[in-house]
Amino acid sequence: MSLKIVFRGKVLLAIVIFTTVTCTGIIYTSIKSLKLDREHILLLQLSKNIDLEISHSRIALNDYFLFNDSSKNTTVLPFFTNTNQSIASLDSLLETKYQGNSEFDLQKSLEQVASQVNALQRKIIAVFQKNTSLYDVAVLTHYRQFQVAYQELDKKIAQYILHENIKFKQRVAALVLLTFFLLLFCILLIYRIINSYNAIEKLQALRVLEVEYKERKRIAADLHDGLGSILSSIALFIKLIEKDCSDKAENKSLLQVKELSGIALENLEATINNLNPSILNKYGLIKSLEIICDKINDIGKVTCTVNSANSEMKLDPNMELNIYRICNELINNTLKHADASKLYLDIQQIKKTVTILYRDNGKGFNPDLIYTSDEEKMGLRNIINRIESFGGKYEINSGEGKGVEIILSFNI
Repeated sequence: MSLKIVFRGKVLLAIVIFTTVTCTGIIYTSIKSLKLDREHILLLQLSKNIDLEISHSRIALNDYFLFNDSSKNTTVLPFFTNTNQSIASLDSLLETKYQGNSEFDLQKSLEQVASQVNALQRKIIAVFQKNTSLYDVAVLTHYRQFQVAYQELDKKIAQYILHENIKFKQRVAALVLLTFFLLLFCILLIYRIINSYNAIEKLQALRVLEVEYKERKRIAADLHDGLGSILSSIALFIKLIEKDCSDKAENKSLLQVKELSGIALENLEATINNLNPSILNKYGLIKSLEIICDKINDIGKVTCTVNSANSEMKLDPNMELNIYRICNELINNTLKHADASKLYLDIQQIKKTVTILYRDNGKGFNPDLIYTSDEEKMGLRNIINRIESFGGKYEINSGEGKGVEIILSFNI
């Protein structure tokens, strides 16, 4: 349980790190984008205000000259006041936000525009002071010079905004790339955590199986050396007593004791064989299964076939014992419940993978009922638990009246 908690904690930590960085990046991008848009809109608005105010002053000045309307001279100069305010605001914005950008030199262009505006304003004031009704060519020249200076400023502002937008897109692209690599890192981290968890679980399962194997072997040895020796001695003494006994009644009782001790000895041998199969220790996996199948074939009710390309297959003792028990349990299930006439067992080892194909032509069953309370499925549930305990995979293909096909695979 503690291993699962640690595993889930590490996975959750990786997900939290990725989510935090991603959300921070999205929030940063959104805030930076809105801020940049507001600054660029303000920059363009102040620039356009300068052009509009000067254009309005020229229209009012044209009315003054064309219609000789002296009242118009009072409307011209306020436009210059508004223009100077826009220039001051733009200059303040450039000083706080865009200073030190020698590539575009926006402040220098703005100074040139401000210089042309001041020169134009002085010239118009001089015209008003002379009270002339003639259109002064010098005024038109100043307007043209202002337009040249303003166009240069407008061009540099457009270039600067384009440059800043490209830089921002590059930062966003870098952030997306960073997020992508972080996602890959988190996926790899989670993958490694899962692999570590599976490896630890498999190691724990193997240790449990190793302990089980050693304990079974020890118990089998204790039974053989202890209780087995005692039962063998009892059988021997019964034979000796039987020779000396002449009473038929006593002989009859002695035969019963002899028979019971024989049964006890046989049951003890079966128990020892179940705990630590001597046939497996002596002949190996494939040959042991072939011997079992030969015994089944001798009975004549079911035809049993074992196939393997490698009859001398060498496996870890724990793995070999578990595969033997699984195959034995599958065969027993078929004999007890399937009403089959044929069963087939194929065991192959390809590099570090053992694959087992088991098939019978019995009555079959619904695989969905494996985890129900049906007692007939208890053996199959035990097989599945044993397979999963050391990282094996299984596939069950069956149905009512379709026989059974079970495919198992184990990494060794």
